[in-house]
Amino acid sequence: MTNWEYYFGTTERTALMEVEFYAIPAMVIVKREERAGNTATLRVVARFYSYEGYLEWLKAERDDGTVKWEEDA
Repeated sequence: MTNWEYYFGTTERTALMEVEFYAIPAMVIVKREERAGNTATLRVVARFYSYEGYLEWLKAERDDGTVKWEEDA
């Protein structure tokens, strides 16, 4: 599953996301709404200092922490 599929793949998931684009300096910040009781906050999911980096991240496979490399074992 790519990052795009995980964060933006359905209407319900997309409704929880906020993406901010800045021109100078070139930066993209991806945030996700999290609810705790009656309050909602936006948590930064990822920050990119180029638009190309953001596009690469959208296409990349999502790293949910379950993948373990042999040198990490």
